[in-house]
Amino acid sequence: MARLVPARPGNGASSTATLADFLGHVDVLAGVPTELREELAAGADPIELSAGEWLFRAGDPGSSAYVVRTGRLEVIAESGVVIGEVKRGGVIGELALLREEARAASVRARRDTELFELNGETFARLLRDVPEFAVSLTRELARQLAATRPIAPPRASPVTIAVVALDSGAPARQITARLAEGLGRYGSLAHLGDSEADRPSGDLPTMLESAERSHDRVLLEGRGRLPDDAWNGFCLREADLVVGIGSGRPDAAWLGHAAELQGCELLVAGGLLPEDVLETLQPREVHVRPSVDMLLETTDALARRLAGRSLGLVLSGGGARAFAHLGVVEVLRDAGLRFDRFAGVSLGSIVAGAMAMGFELEAIYERFVQHFVAENPSNDYTLPAVAVLRGRKTQRILKEVMGETHIEELPKSFFCLSCDLVARKSVIHRTGLLREAIYASLAIPGVFPPVAPGDGRLLVDGGVLDNLPVETMSRAHEGPVVASDVTAHDGRWAQSRRSGPAKLNRLLVRTLTGTDQVLPRLGETLLRTFTLGSADTAAAALAHADLVVRPPVGGVGLMDWKQLPRLREAGRAAARAVLEESPEAVAAWTA
Repeated sequence: MARLVPARPGNGASSTATLADFLGHVDVLAGVPTELREELAAGADPIELSAGEWLFRAGDPGSSAYVVRTGRLEVIAESGVVIGEVKRGGVIGELALLREEARAASVRARRDTELFELNGETFARLLRDVPEFAVSLTRELARQLAATRPIAPPRASPVTIAVVALDSGAPARQITARLAEGLGRYGSLAHLGDSEADRPSGDLPTMLESAERSHDRVLLEGRGRLPDDAWNGFCLREADLVVGIGSGRPDAAWLGHAAELQGCELLVAGGLLPEDVLETLQPREVHVRPSVDMLLETTDALARRLAGRSLGLVLSGGGARAFAHLGVVEVLRDAGLRFDRFAGVSLGSIVAGAMAMGFELEAIYERFVQHFVAENPSNDYTLPAVAVLRGRKTQRILKEVMGETHIEELPKSFFCLSCDLVARKSVIHRTGLLREAIYASLAIPGVFPPVAPGDGRLLVDGGVLDNLPVETMSRAHEGPVVASDVTAHDGRWAQSRRSGPAKLNRLLVRTLTGTDQVLPRLGETLLRTFTLGSADTAAAALAHADLVVRPPVGGVGLMDWKQLPRLREAGRAAARAVLEESPEAVAAWTA
């Protein structure tokens, strides 16, 4: 829990003056007279939290409010969902004081955090004697109310980015210089490093605040490779995003500070990181390259992402209809659009994964012809005790095409979605074997056996919950997002050519069911059934896309692989139409 800490050596009048100056930049205290701010600073009780520690929990008595001096906190609802974040200069806990009630939510340190406390008496005095404080507080409460949602609000692009070396061989200097160069192309940048690291610790928050006010972004360059270094600690506490640079397994000292690195970006010049490291650090993305030169190229893409200038492509599921994505991507590329990020669900994840691997479009098309049209992976039937298909044929195809490639090794950023039936939530695959992630993403319930990774999860096709994960890609604010959606809901069912003549189909159906109607095969029915559950999700997700292409795929069976040429052309036509309607977007994205 929160720890009251004694005054630091050397603190005194100068420290009080520094804190008073800091309080002048806190929005709700900006109108407080200088004399009163100095009085508050002199009587302030500093509190320190380590990353992961709780400031208070829901139901605790609300006897104080707190101002964040360094670090950041996350606000957690009773459901366990993060509903907000408070960083330097923010105030937390004031609502319970106003209502004289218990805490309505829990607050935990996301990074090592330093706060100071406003007790109930001080808070009441400010409300009574300083009208400007009451006005500012009302505005802040209104802002918090507008930001509160049932789900965590999306975070904006990071303003303050810290780069730290995680092991002795990490090429941190080279990567930091390249990242600074890249970020500098997209706005003003303050690059703070060795020359600022030796300043008195009390001056650092004010220095950083000044840099943030006068620049679009701030890059904090870590010093050395020890997390306990005072400057490194400050960088970790204050960064919106931490970028860890390594050449292999991080030093044990850094793994001991895993809470401060969770959600970081990892750039590694060397081999794949062990699974235990990934589980400990829980990074946002990992990029592993065999050489420093290749890692520098990846750093350019990272700069575009952090600056919000990275173009992303999201491909929906939809069975064989996902072949239309090939035509969509072909036309978009011919128009000059270059994508840094790819995402997909179900069959869309295969196309997205192949694109992220760097395959040329014609090579992908030829692979699809070979493995889907000629070989037909959906005739791998078995007794339907677990599923209609064994899935072995599909797994063999994925292994042949993608081999032992890990997502971390892909030239482009990639993720796909599966659904965990146990936790009843989407699973985002950003690391691990590409073929295993994609197989989980397309494991249609009832058609393919569910995937049991051995950790208690049971994974099936991600389209069960989200058949077009645009919101997942857009929440990081890394740049425009284009979506290709082949989730057709035209109210019609056309018999698949693969099913054979209608007369033969009727004979088969009559024998099995006693009806003369032409009906779809079991796999088709299952696929159509489970996509119904994600229809509303897909429609809502479209609000997060900057450009949406909807190829006309109605009338094509969801397992009608032989329709590939027709679907590819449908994707081309749809993409051309959308580009003609949005020339300004294309011009902006290709500039």
